[in-house]
Parts: sequence; C-alpha cells; structure tokens
Amino acid sequence: MIDTCPGALRTTVFCLATAVSLGGCGSLPDHLDPDDALLHEAMQGTGSQRPPVDPASEPPAADSRQSRTPTPPQRQLIRGNQQFVRQPAPAPAPAVKDEASGDIVFNFADQPIEAVINSVMGDLLHENYSIAQGVKGNVSFSTSKPVNKQQALSILETLLSWTDNAMIRQGQRYVILPANQAVAGKLVPEMSVSQPSSGLSARLFPLRYISATEMQKLLKPFARENAFLLVDPARNVLSLAGTPDELANYQDTIDTFDVDWLKGMSVGVFGLQRASVAELMPELQKMFGPDSGMPLAGMVRFLPIERTNSVVAISSQPQYLSEVGDWIHTIDEGGGNEPQMYVYDVRNMKATDLAKYLRQIYGTGAIKDDTPAKVAPGLRTATLSSLNTGGSTPGGLDNSGNNPPASEAEDPAPAASEDSDGAEQGAATKSLDAGTRITAQKSSNQLLVRTRPVQWKEIESAIKRLDNPPLQVQIETRILEVKLTGELDLGVQWYLGRLAGNSTSTTVANTPGSQGALGGGGAGLGADSLFYSFVSSNLQVALHALETNGRTQVLSAPSLVVMNNQPAQIQVGDNIPISQTTVNTGNSDTTLSSVEYVQTGVILDVVPRINPGGLVYMDIQQQVSDAENPTTNSSDTPNNPRISTRSVSTQVAVQSGQTVLLGGLIKQDNAESVSAVPYLGKIPGLRWLFGNTSKSKDRTELIVLITPRVITSSGQSRQVTDDYRQQMQLLRPAN
Repeated sequence: MIDTCPGALRTTVFCLATAVSLGGCGSLPDHLDPDDALLHEAMQGTGSQRPPVDPASEPPAADSRQSRTPTPPQRQLIRGNQQFVRQPAPAPAPAVKDEASGDIVFNFADQPIEAVINSVMGDLLHENYSIAQGVKGNVSFSTSKPVNKQQALSILETLLSWTDNAMIRQGQRYVILPANQAVAGKLVPEMSVSQPSSGLSARLFPLRYISATEMQKLLKPFARENAFLLVDPARNVLSLAGTPDELANYQDTIDTFDVDWLKGMSVGVFGLQRASVAELMPELQKMFGPDSGMPLAGMVRFLPIERTNSVVAISSQPQYLSEVGDWIHTIDEGGGNEPQMYVYDVRNMKATDLAKYLRQIYGTGAIKDDTPAKVAPGLRTATLSSLNTGGSTPGGLDNSGNNPPASEAEDPAPAASEDSDGAEQGAATKSLDAGTRITAQKSSNQLLVRTRPVQWKEIESAIKRLDNPPLQVQIETRILEVKLTGELDLGVQWYLGRLAGNSTSTTVANTPGSQGALGGGGAGLGADSLFYSFVSSNLQVALHALETNGRTQVLSAPSLVVMNNQPAQIQVGDNIPISQTTVNTGNSDTTLSSVEYVQTGVILDVVPRINPGGLVYMDIQQQVSDAENPTTNSSDTPNNPRISTRSVSTQVAVQSGQTVLLGGLIKQDNAESVSAVPYLGKIPGLRWLFGNTSKSKDRTELIVLITPRVITSSGQSRQVTDDYRQQMQLLRPAN
C-alpha cells in the first residue's frame, strides 16, 4: 500500500555500520630509520656482519689482547609505523535535505513481493520492467516519514534482497529475478560502475598490498553470502556483486585494510653468541607461541636463521621486540656451558699444521717446536768449502750428491706431526684440558674443535690470524764466474771495496746496512774468504762492464717464485755416474759394479722468510761443480772423474727489491808444461839449453747476485707472469 501526503515532511534513513578494531596501540620510542637492506639480508641469511645500531645494546668493548675479529650484531631493531589500516577520511558535512520534496509513504503488511514491485515500478515510477519466474516472497515494511522517488527505488532493492530476489537493468528496462539467477550470464564485472544508478551489478576490486584470500576473510563478515563472485590470488583481485550502495560499502572496507602491512610491522634481528637457534626456538614458542596460553600469544612471530645463528622476530608492537630481545639475551647468556663441536674450513695452510700449533698453545706444551734457532743475518758466514773430490762421493752427500739443506737436516720429519691419526697426535690430544679437544681432517682440510663457546671465541681469533693468505717471493739469481786478472787480481772483494772508497785500507771496511758495503766480519783479503755486499747502482755498472769486456762469464741466471718459508731448488747441469764398488763373481771374468749418479753444474737452494716490513730472510745454499774427463788405468778401466765443487751456505737479510752479492769463492789452477829436444833435454845441467819450461796460473772467482721481490697480491703475481711472458717473446726468432 502506498499513501501520498502532500506537504508532509518525512525522511527515511538507511545505513550500514562496520566496526573494525585492531588490538594494540603504543607510543614509539626514539626514532630509528628502518633498514630495508638489513631486513632482506636477515630473511635470506646472506647478510654481512654489521655493527649494532642501538648503542645501548652494544656489547662491552673487548680487551685489546683478546680477539679483534668482528662478531655478529647481537640486536638489530627495525621499527614500523604501526599503521595497519587506513585512517578514515574526514566525513563531509551532512547535506541539508529538502524534506518538503518527499511525498511518498510506504505501508506494506505481509504483501507479496510481486505486488510491491508493481506498486513501486509501475504505479509510482512508471518504469519499464519485467518479473521472471521464481520471484516470490512476502514483505512487511512501512516508513515513518515521506520519501521521494529516488529513495523509493533504493527501498525496493532492499526489499528484494530480503526475499532473495534481485533487480538488474538490461538496456532500457529492469528485470526482477531470483538472486541466484541474476549474475551468471547477465552481469559483466567492471572496474567502476557509474550507470545504472540502481540495480544489481558486479565490480572488480584490484588489491595492492594484501592478498585476495586475506581480503576475502576480512570482508566476509560485512558482505552478503553470495556477494563474492571471484577470488583470484594470481591477479590479486576480487569480484563482488551488489547494489550501488553495497558496492560503495565494500570499496570503503577494502580501502581500510589494503595498506602496506610490512611498513607497519616491526622486525628485530637477534644474533646468538652462545646458544644455537635449534635450542632456543622451542623455548621462545613456549613463551610467545600461539599455544602458550599467554595474553601475548600470536603477537610475536619468530623465524630461525640457522646459517647466521640468528632469530628474526616480527610484531606489530616495537616495544614487544625490545622485551623479547632482553629475554633472548638472558637465555643466550645462560646457555653454552657445555662443550660444543666447531668445524672451521682452513683456507691457506694445512689443517694438520694449524692443529699442531693450537695444541701447543692450549695444551701442556708436549709438542716441541720444529723450527731451529737462527743466527742473525749478516753477523757471520755459515759455511765455505772448496772441494776437489775424486774416486767416490764424500760420505756427507746424499744419494744425489748434494749437501742436504740445513732445514732438512735440522727439522724433524713432518710426517709424524702431520698425521692426525698417529699415536703422537693422540698423546697430544690427551694432554689438553678436558674441555678442549683439537684435531684436523686431512681430506677436507678442516679443523675440528670441541670446546666451550667462551673459549672458542679466543681460539677462533687465533685461527683467523694464522690462516692468512701466504706471501710469495720472486727470486732472481745470477751466477757469474770472474777471471781474476789485472785490477781484479786481488779478487772481487778488493775491486768492489775500491769502488766503495776503501782502496787505501788493507782490509775492507764492514759497514752493515750501507749501500755498497762489504760484509764478512772484517775478514782480510785472503784467497778463500767469503763476503757479501748490498749492490748499489755503481756496483751494478761495474759488473756490467766486466761482462762486456769478456772477463765475466754468466754461468746461470735462474728465476723462480716460491711461497713464504718454503724451500725452492734450481739445478742446471748433468748427472755424472760414479762407480762405487766392484765385485768379481768367482773365477769368471764377470764383475758387478754399483753406480751412483752425482749432480753437477749449478744448484741453488733457497728458503725465504718474509717479515711484515718487507724484509726477506734467505737461507741460501749455492753449489757449482765441474767434472773433469775421466782417465783410464792400467786395466783399461775408466777411473771416476774428479769433481771440483764450490759451494756457499749462508743466511742473509735483504729488503724486497734489493740485490745482495755473495762472493769470495776463488779457484786457482796451476799448470806447468815442459818442451825439450829428445835425449838432449835430459842431460843434467844442460836442460835449459835444449828445453823450455812454462808455468801458467788461472784464477777465477764465483759470485752470486740474488734479488728477492715480495709478491703481496694477485695483481703483482699476474705482473710477474706477464714479465716472464714478455721476456719469452723477446727470445722468439724474427721472421
């Protein structure tokens, strides 16, 4: 029933109330800029170690004698803006309605919905409409004040929804049909619907920050049961159906929740120093997890990062993270009392050597140091020999005929100390305290340490200081043989001393450390005195002049690259067979001989040691040997050749790039030849009339020039390789 009352002033109010609450609201402490990069690194487990942001949470400064290696940050807090819903826009001022314009009053008492449709659409609004089959239901509705025609159409849509019916607009007419038949095949979702102004329609709602499934959960309590047409997580859109008023309410609700949720959340990254993540996570879940039964259950979420041994905590309240950080710190400090296993990947040295050094430090000192004491370089020479051997090899030579290097003769065999499975290592392990055990894995070059976390920090610091990339040394050597004639008759030492300004003295002044100074402990000008000299530019020119006039012969000029504190050897020469023993087998003419090969030529053994200042200490063993042509005895059996050997064994200290000269090995060959008339030259007293006797003396001196250059980086190593390559290019014959 529709009543009209001219002049009456009545209004109808239709509203939808939506209550959205989000627990928790707290004040922000001191401002801290969020670090998105740190959050990403913490989530991925790939972050580098960073210093703590909050000075109050920094650990106390470590003693300078303790480990200086950086430790992972104990606490990192990234505070969010705590905005999880969009603040509502200021409500516009209510429009003043013209109450006099309304003259329609509804008063339906249990009327069929078809009759209500005919009264409103036909009698009142005079619209073109049709009613589909299946539309049914009764409604009771009345208005307390008059309404206008626009409000009447909205009231009809509400009454249709009460009876599970809907009204859609197709072209120039309205169609009323059951609600379950109003969408399929009849509505097309659009981004915005401006026309028609009434009737059921479908709209697409794209989402930015929240997923479509989560928005469906939030919107479901405020929407009709059949309002959701599509929930597409892939495109992150929602499709909803409803009247214009309903769609407007849906849009307001979506705008409220579709905000940047991560900016509102606060994140804390807590590094563990003693406890492990696997041990700490169950304890945190008991206190703050969903099943804890605490009022804060679910307010803080934890993510374990096992790679960095850190815990990531996420909460909507930053003050919760501060309190959680205090709990984590307390638990972490109380943990780690029991010994734990630590595995360290050794990169630059042998794990067995590193384990041996650590056992010496943290054990009882049962393992002895295998490095012998060294005499300070330059104070005195070590060995000087000039040997002429024949027949058999001296007993002091090894199987190859060389004097063994000092390092090999003095150092014990490394096999026993490097074998991690040997009895010696087992004894060393037992000598350690009960809380610390150290061993090495050869195959993977890993160090295994079982100790307490507090002790591990100190051990790890020592490991990192020892496991540094090794330095390398390029050693350039020139071995020259100088003929001692003319101004060189007194030897190279006297000649170089005269160039240095010491020719007026009968002995060469020893001024260690000065360029061109000769060393030898104040040795005189004897024939077989060893000396060394730091070569200056003047001496380089003099040596080059000697090479130019043919008075100096370069025997060898080897160059090599060797690691720090590692032996290196260069040999240029031949292996000479030496018969050792000869055995006759019974009455037969067969004899058995044992032959040993002796190395001859130029042999250089060097062991460099580098200090941090670039000074290179070198253990040098230089040997030059010559073999004469063998002669035959009365039984036509060749004798063993005579081997003439000149060797130098010394220790020197040279700055990187500086050249040191070793000399003093003088060799003198005296020869006498007699020519005479046969028979007459043998007459006593008249031999000088019929014959001639000539004597010759040939004196040579062996000098060695050594230039070490320290290689501290891969770039310098490549430069050395390029220099060698360029030198080889110069030796290529021209086309």
